[in-house]
Amino acid sequence: MRHFKRISAAALLVITILISGGCADTGKTEGREFFEKAQAKQEQMEFTEAKKLYGQAKPLLIEEGDNKKADEVRQNLQSMEIYEATYPYSAGEIEKLLTEGLPDIPDSKIKGWIKDGELEHLTIDGKTRYFDQAYDNIPFRHMDIMWSLDNLQSSYQKFLVPFIENIVMSSPESNWQPFEKPNSYIGTGTLAIPRGELPDNGVLKLWFPVPIISGSQEPVSVVSVTPDNYIKQPPSTDRDIGLIYMEVPLDSLTTDLNIRIQFSFTHYEQRFAINPENVGEYDKESNEYRQYTRSYGNTYITPDIEATARKAVGAEKNPCKAAHRIYNYVLDNIDYSFMPHGIMWPRSDTRESVYVQENKRGDCGAQSMYFSALCRAVGIPARTTGGWQLLTDKFEDHFWAEFLLPNYGWIPVDPTVAEFAFYLKDLPDEDREAYKQFFFGNQDAMRCVTQVDVDVPLIPPAVELVLLPCAIQEPAALCDTMENIPGELIDKHWTLDLQVVSKSRGNLW
Repeated sequence: MRHFKRISAAALLVITILISGGCADTGKTEGREFFEKAQAKQEQMEFTEAKKLYGQAKPLLIEEGDNKKADEVRQNLQSMEIYEATYPYSAGEIEKLLTEGLPDIPDSKIKGWIKDGELEHLTIDGKTRYFDQAYDNIPFRHMDIMWSLDNLQSSYQKFLVPFIENIVMSSPESNWQPFEKPNSYIGTGTLAIPRGELPDNGVLKLWFPVPIISGSQEPVSVVSVTPDNYIKQPPSTDRDIGLIYMEVPLDSLTTDLNIRIQFSFTHYEQRFAINPENVGEYDKESNEYRQYTRSYGNTYITPDIEATARKAVGAEKNPCKAAHRIYNYVLDNIDYSFMPHGIMWPRSDTRESVYVQENKRGDCGAQSMYFSALCRAVGIPARTTGGWQLLTDKFEDHFWAEFLLPNYGWIPVDPTVAEFAFYLKDLPDEDREAYKQFFFGNQDAMRCVTQVDVDVPLIPPAVELVLLPCAIQEPAALCDTMENIPGELIDKHWTLDLQVVSKSRGNLW
């Protein structure tokens, strides 16, 4: 046994001060010191150094009994992994990708895109990294390239022409009933994960998206869930977000994980015959008005957004006409662009609506959040609604917008699908304009709504950030015994199949 001499109280105080970094009353442990240094490096985007420091911090935190901070290490490492996966390419790698994918584009032009900052990029570890969908964004910003790509032209031709002929140019069945020509569907979701890809213990928490009941969508039914013993929360088909919550105890899971969910829903085409002069007054004291005119989350209103909204609206006071002006502003000024959603708020301070305002680009969700923010900035309640689009008889992620009109209700607006009109080179101007304007106040029946707005809390609320917090179109997942990102594992093994039960208009494709 090792023997120690008796230490005086004064000497013990000195030792304590030295161990704690020279400050006896901070209460900061060695593990906490490493954690805070790592966190600072992470905030400075010095990920390599941050990972080393987190690696030193975690065993110390566990030894010190600070399990909460030790778990934050796991979450912060996953967050950095999401950033790196979102921006994976070096300048040389993105140049090679563009050169091989667009062989008819001169090298000088590609180098110019990289040099002038057109491609989304981020500095990590002092090096410029490029967005994983930077290549896919190029045709949407350069119509000469879009019009030269035969595969894209064929796809837009196949959709736009029959859509214009069969829906846009057709007359509504009623001048007073906005919901008509329903389509009915069955969706089957399957999650099949090999046992070896899951941790030995812990609890896998899963939120599966399902349709909700809305004005344009009913009836809705969860037909079956197999197995049902994992269910911890009944399906929330009558709430603001449709979810089935499950917990899988991994220590008792001895076989592969297999979960199957089947649901049915009917979605109606929307045709709003709006007389702007018949629009009533908003009840500005109502909870609904306050909720959907507030600046919150990714539908954030900055002074620049408010100024843009007021300029777009001008002197127009009628909310229907004002919203129409905002819609046209978005169509004329915002390019389609895939987005780095995974690193937006609340994972960072970057809000989707602000990103669009500053960059003049965004995808379906971002454009709709921007439209909603512009409307809210001038006192028009608006929200970003969505889930899936079913244009090709498949579930495809999609979001659109809605704004509220007294005496009429929630009016659909889809600036992103309307922009398809720009992409087909040989489309008559009259058809192009008719198609664009159809998506203000009208909507096809090839939709499935799973949430009424973005940034709606999960049911039950998640205790930490899921992979994509603002919108749940694939199952969300958490597991505190999993070092890799749970949401990515789920996406890898999740399939969602669509069965068309009946269609009022047949297949447009």
